[in-house]
Amino acid sequence: MLPVLTAIGSMACVVALGWVIQRTGLLAGRGLPRGMAQGAAADGGAGARQTLATLSFTICAPALMFSTLASTDLAHVLSRGAAVTWITTAVLGLATAAAARWILRLPAGPAAVTTLAAVYVNGGNIGLPLAVYLFDDALAVVPTLLFQLLVLAPLTLSALDRATASADGAAARSGWRSMGQVFLAAFRNPITLGTVAGLLVAVVSELTGARLPEVVLLPFDLIGAAAPPLGLLTFGMTLAVPMPSAHADLGVAAGRGRRLVGWVIAIAVLVRNLLHPLAAWALGSAVGLDAPALALVVTMAALPTAVNVTTYATRYGVFDGVAARATVWTTALCVPVLVVIGALLV
Repeated sequence: MLPVLTAIGSMACVVALGWVIQRTGLLAGRGLPRGMAQGAAADGGAGARQTLATLSFTICAPALMFSTLASTDLAHVLSRGAAVTWITTAVLGLATAAAARWILRLPAGPAAVTTLAAVYVNGGNIGLPLAVYLFDDALAVVPTLLFQLLVLAPLTLSALDRATASADGAAARSGWRSMGQVFLAAFRNPITLGTVAGLLVAVVSELTGARLPEVVLLPFDLIGAAAPPLGLLTFGMTLAVPMPSAHADLGVAAGRGRRLVGWVIAIAVLVRNLLHPLAAWALGSAVGLDAPALALVVTMAALPTAVNVTTYATRYGVFDGVAARATVWTTALCVPVLVVIGALLV
């Protein structure tokens, strides 16, 4: 399992660098020229952290998804293994959202981040290296990425859009919005737009046999390559600041807020490190996946929470400290889980 440990170790180094940057105050003014330092120090580096998250969210990540999907073989999206991934992710996502809203009684914004922390996996930074080194197929992670970016992200980011708009005092309509309005709000999201554009190019290429020239995709590749390190740096910077008081986001007393945060992190760990791989193994076995396909599906289901979740939470200013800590716990615990999966199935 050296590739697993190598991928996680490399990520940990970049996260540690982000932590050092925040703790040393490099982007908060210390170490910068005097004129630049005065403005940067005013917010303790929070503005820099928000800027990095926004840059990754609005420019780099959409470019990465466009360049990746524009050259995707759509056959990977239509397999039984892909169906297993979609079904298990959808069921666990709905169950988590229901538990967050109706059992923990979280507001819409924190509930959306809780759902993302439980089912939005790190397909890029860990899933892609695992797909390459363990299965010799970089596109094996595409079904996971597509479901997350075409279904999960639009719905949850739409909820975050609505929650933050209400918090800012924007006029909110009473009653349920139509599905058309929900998806219209979701597809204003830059990452969703980049994903849809890349998927449309892939469909056209499949129908016509013509592919975009490499020279066209190269600028998107260059910009998109910055998304993973920016996300990891933002993640590390978030870990270096004290976790915001939970009751500030939840509207409850501090003691109850801490208990709710504990439950949120526990749910994320339970779903990511146990329930999702077990569900993928059970459904994959039931539909008759062969051994390599079953190993791939279960491995992708055991991936930890994506750093993107912290980026999204930071971008919207909701539960960002909680998202970062859920990512840390699920990433640490995924190592023994992936070792067991590798020993039993790969």
